[in-house]
Amino acid sequence: MCSRKFPGALQSVLSLLVAGAFLCGTMLPCPAFSIAQEQPSRPPMRPPRQQQPAGQTQEEEKDQPQGQTAISVAVDLVTLQVLVTDPKGNIIMGLKPENFKIYEDNVEQQITHFASVDANITVVMLVEYSRQVSRFIYEVWDAIYGFAGSLKPGDWVAVIGYDIRPTILTDFTQDKQTLYDTLRRFNYPAFLESNLSDALIFALDRVEEIEGKVAILLVSTGLDTFSRATYDEALKKCKSSNASVYAISLGQNFRIRAEAAGMISPEGNLELLMSDNRLRYFAEYTGGAAYYPRFTTEFPSIFGNISTLLRNQYSISYASSNTKKDGKFRKLRVDVTADYNRDGKPDKVKVTTRSGYLAKDR
Repeated sequence: MCSRKFPGALQSVLSLLVAGAFLCGTMLPCPAFSIAQEQPSRPPMRPPRQQQPAGQTQEEEKDQPQGQTAISVAVDLVTLQVLVTDPKGNIIMGLKPENFKIYEDNVEQQITHFASVDANITVVMLVEYSRQVSRFIYEVWDAIYGFAGSLKPGDWVAVIGYDIRPTILTDFTQDKQTLYDTLRRFNYPAFLESNLSDALIFALDRVEEIEGKVAILLVSTGLDTFSRATYDEALKKCKSSNASVYAISLGQNFRIRAEAAGMISPEGNLELLMSDNRLRYFAEYTGGAAYYPRFTTEFPSIFGNISTLLRNQYSISYASSNTKKDGKFRKLRVDVTADYNRDGKPDKVKVTTRSGYLAKDR
């Protein structure tokens, strides 16, 4: 069935771990995606919008996130999620649009949209649910429940599970109970395969035109069996997306379990290291972050850290003065002037955001 298989040694590891899942009694009666035919609900369609004046808040705009087929915008906007800290790592709050200057290829841009650190967030939980992770996925669910509990009433969240294909388990909702119910709908995974590149592109497509703080929370081994899209195509999509990818690797925990069972080879270990690199670059090119927990007990603190980062970012958009659709990578720089010590002098700050983006080619 696969056009590309994992290295033989790693394939043996996966098969033995799957067999172990059966022996440990973890099998549940239904396949993971028996709900795939259900039609997800989505928020009401928002009308086409005009450029928003700098300084207008999300509360004033009253926009709602939605899927790619239900969104239209007046212009192409570049959106950055910007974290500003002092040299000690303390988050600087209370900044205004006039504190920021954005440069694209060294040309200053006009800010058209600005959301402060207390603005609502939109999150897509993209979670691998193949047989590769069936042994410890329930521990991951516990951590995700904790993250869901941190969401505020104005936040939007969607859940996409993927194995051989991505499946929308719930479209954007603001109802925590709906989210909890969705997580409980996972059963025993139906496939060994996991097509990461296809799933990530699918998720990024769904948030392509959503404004504000938009994040993909990717929980994955990083392994890719036989996606139709290549890794380079997925990376290109990351470079052109306005969303930030926060990747949590399941590979480290996977490796530890395999090593303890004496079922990992240098070849298999290399495949897992390559998978970690995939996640690292997906996060790097979107201004997000990647995490590599060794033990499942680390998951709650990681999800807590991601929640803190999302809550304390400024969301800034602009319409590029370079209207060429040449498909080229454009470098970005964000300068911040802040006087958080209140001494009348600019203070040193650290700015964390994406380093650039890939312009559309048509």
